[in-house]
Amino acid sequence: MTDALQGAYRVMRTIRAVEEVAEEHATGGPRQAGEEALAAGVCLHLDGRDAIAGTHRRLGHRIAKGVDVRAVLAEIRRHRLVTTDTLSGVPLLICGAAIAAKQQDNGGVGVAFLGDGPGTTLEALNLASAWHLPAIFVTENSGYADRVAGLGVPGVVIDGSDFFAVHEAAGEAVGRARDGGGPTLIEAGFPRHTGDCLQRFRTRVTDSGELREQVLDAIDAEVARLIEDSVSAPETAPDDPEIDFYVSY
Repeated sequence: MTDALQGAYRVMRTIRAVEEVAEEHATGGPRQAGEEALAAGVCLHLDGRDAIAGTHRRLGHRIAKGVDVRAVLAEIRRHRLVTTDTLSGVPLLICGAAIAAKQQDNGGVGVAFLGDGPGTTLEALNLASAWHLPAIFVTENSGYADRVAGLGVPGVVIDGSDFFAVHEAAGEAVGRARDGGGPTLIEAGFPRHTGDCLQRFRTRVTDSGELREQVLDAIDAEVARLIEDSVSAPETAPDDPEIDFYVSY
């Protein structure tokens, strides 16, 4: 359990650090600092069988799924995004991934990170419900959990800044999907009074005695070195600015 908690904190700290670099380079609009727990809490349940898709302005869920951080930072330096997802296509794209997983019978799931909910979300939820797809829809739009009840899709409301709440809800949703139970919608709120998700995590695990402050400080230092080394590394991408390059994760 201690190793798992260290891994979770490392993922969240890395997301925060990369988002800070992205903010400095002003790529892709405003960042989502403070939402690291949502990406980590969901993606730490996933493996190579699974597919994710998300809104194009967010880097966190890609990092949590295992994208090469150095490659992400190289793209940021070239003023490019990790992917060119369109908002409206994400929910249906994940339905496609879920259909493939179901046909292959490999236990894979598709996870859509929807931000405040693109326009095709309800259509995708209807499709996922009708075909009993192994799909999970993660949205920050309040009210979606109530709206999916009529589709027979479980809607779970959580505090998106609480890693432990996210991790528990996502674990149940992923397990349900892998076992043939169909789709789930997770509605993540971010209450203003709760504060920073990284500090909340630190407080909980140190107060419980599960991790020491020194261990978390050491992870902070490791991540800082990774970011510094990656940002200062020589550019290895093609010189032609018209050539796009993409990162697998």
